[in-house]
This record gives sequence, C-alpha cells and structure tokens, in this order.
Amino acid sequence: MKFLFWAMGLLAVIYFMSVFTQSTHGIDGSSQRSAANSLKKLKRYMTTQQQHIFETSYGVLGAIKSKEGPDAFLPFVDGKSPDEIIDLARQEVSARIAAGDPDLVKYGSWENLVGLGTQPAGNPSGSRSEAVQPLRNSVRSGRDEPAVAVPAPAR
Repeated sequence: MKFLFWAMGLLAVIYFMSVFTQSTHGIDGSSQRSAANSLKKLKRYMTTQQQHIFETSYGVLGAIKSKEGPDAFLPFVDGKSPDEIIDLARQEVSARIAAGDPDLVKYGSWENLVGLGTQPAGNPSGSRSEAVQPLRNSVRSGRDEPAVAVPAPAR
C-alpha cells in the first residue's frame, strides 16, 4: 500500500512539475490564443517601458504582416524572442519610412514611433497641436453658488 502512495506521489510531482517549470523564451505562433498567452508570460518580467516597446513592436509587425495576408503574421513571429521582435519591427519601420509609407513617414523614426524620441517629426516645437480640454468646467454657469457651511467647533 505504501508503494502505491509513493508511486502516485511521484507521478503527481512529474505531472505538475512541467506546469510550474515551463518557461517561455519565445512566442508560440501556433494560434492566436497561444500567441496571446505567450505574450502575457513574456511581459511578466519586463519593465513598463520594455513592455510598451514590445507591445508597440508586436502591433506594428501585426499591421505590416496583415497587409501581406491573414496567415502571414503568426508564422513570422513564431519562436522569436522579445528582442528579436523589437529588432524586426525597427528594421521594418525604418525601411518603410525610407520608402515613404504614408502611415509611418509622419513619425520620422523608430524612436518617435515608440515614444523614445523627443518630439514628433511634424511638430518641431514640441508642444501639442491640439488644445487639451478639461474634463469639465470648474464653474457651472446658470446655477447659484451654494453657501459654504462652516462646521461648528467640537466641544
């Protein structure tokens, strides 16, 4: 009987060890769901800035490869590490900016696209072109201001 318990315990350890020791070094491009799961696992140990650059790179590559066909993106990123994805996106964006792609030429460079540059190419002053609207006006027109009640001092 003890042997049966030991054998069951050993099988349980072997079964669950694969779940807990599985590490992801690249993207699993076998399906959209597996790619999304591997993205979550890859981003888990990245800083916020690294996550932003990686997500932007992944999205840009997805947009570029979707123009080639619906099934071109996942095989392209399958097995690639985050650094490889970022490098591929940087090369693709730089080549398309040089070729005059109207969607990307407005950024001017890869750094401006991912937000690492100091300013966008079309805005040399560095200020925002559109005015920032407040969430709501602090003064409500057409209403009487209520009197401010001062609380009585505690005894």
